[in-house]
Amino acid sequence: MRKRRSSGRVTLQDVADYVGVGVMTVSRVMRTPELVSDKVRSEVEKAARALGYEASAPAAELAASPQQRVTLQDVARHAGVGQMTASRALRDPSQVSEASLRKVEQAVRELGYVTNQAAAALASQQSHTVAVLYPFQHDRASTRFVQALQHTLSNQPFQLIMACHEYHQYGETPLVEKLLQHRPSALVLFAAQLSPKTCEMLESSEVVTVNVCGAGQFSADLTLNIAFSDAAERLTRTLLEKGYRRIAFIGAQTDNRLHKQQLNGWHRAMLAHYQNADLMITVPDAPSLQFGRFALGQLLQNQPDLDAIICSHEEIAIGVLAECQRRLLKVPYDMAVACLDGSTDCDHTFPSLTSMRLNYEKLGQQVGQRLMAMLDDAPQPLEEQIKFAFEPGDSS
Repeated sequence: MRKRRSSGRVTLQDVADYVGVGVMTVSRVMRTPELVSDKVRSEVEKAARALGYEASAPAAELAASPQQRVTLQDVARHAGVGQMTASRALRDPSQVSEASLRKVEQAVRELGYVTNQAAAALASQQSHTVAVLYPFQHDRASTRFVQALQHTLSNQPFQLIMACHEYHQYGETPLVEKLLQHRPSALVLFAAQLSPKTCEMLESSEVVTVNVCGAGQFSADLTLNIAFSDAAERLTRTLLEKGYRRIAFIGAQTDNRLHKQQLNGWHRAMLAHYQNADLMITVPDAPSLQFGRFALGQLLQNQPDLDAIICSHEEIAIGVLAECQRRLLKVPYDMAVACLDGSTDCDHTFPSLTSMRLNYEKLGQQVGQRLMAMLDDAPQPLEEQIKFAFEPGDSS
């Protein structure tokens, strides 16, 4: 908890600073506590008592006024539609179906909702912005996913505001807070680590969330889990079934939770076949061709009869291929090489790389389309698992 300011009357801002949440969250606790999680509500109420906060009479009367209390989100929730649908029904009824329009009009009458110019402008701004948090600017998967998502949303039209956390878990919290300050219609999290504080912040907000390939510590409106561990296990088992036994693993960015899943999948398959699961070199750095060449040399010093390599990234695998050629090792006869999370670039190496692949462009497009549908209707929590496709190549 942060210390409050020491001067003047205790305000909502003082309580918000003391708890470490936004002033809007504190206001909701005072006016509509049912919209806030029990944990946040308890902390705010405790802070209000500790600071001696008292609501002023004019402010309390204003908050009690139906015109001030009822928001567009209240109307959307009461009508059972998305906030975008409610906004369109009030601004341009021709953009929504007759059934949705009747629901919104009925909710407006029952709740006593009254629009004003400022609120309309704010709703318009909120309905045309989507925030995206992704891990790394030079990461191939992040780049292709975000570009496809942006292309899909720009046709609506929607604007993207983006932030990059560079795999720093506790650096995500201030970035998420800044993104939420723009009042986006939705927040897309790609490969996020999500600290407990960040999860609590997301749960207390009313923004539609899409959690792609990220931590599952909170209930997002749409969760897409990518099966990294299963992909690594399947690729390893494929090589084992072909007769390879001394299979090593070379991995980058392994301090990241997602890439640790790759290592776990390889490890599980090796142990299931009673093979040595100690042949590995991993680093927390970004993948590169130079690292692939270096790692292969190190592994061959410890295991001269090594017969296969699985790489976490295609950049590393291409480096391994180059080092094999330098050492006059024939691929796949002397050494098999394969990679996880590959792309169509694997088809243009010599020999072509065996890989596990995921179409991130298609994934970004699908997330954009699903997001538009969710904003048009009341979102329901969904969870799906996205699997990699096995693409055999001449390298194994």
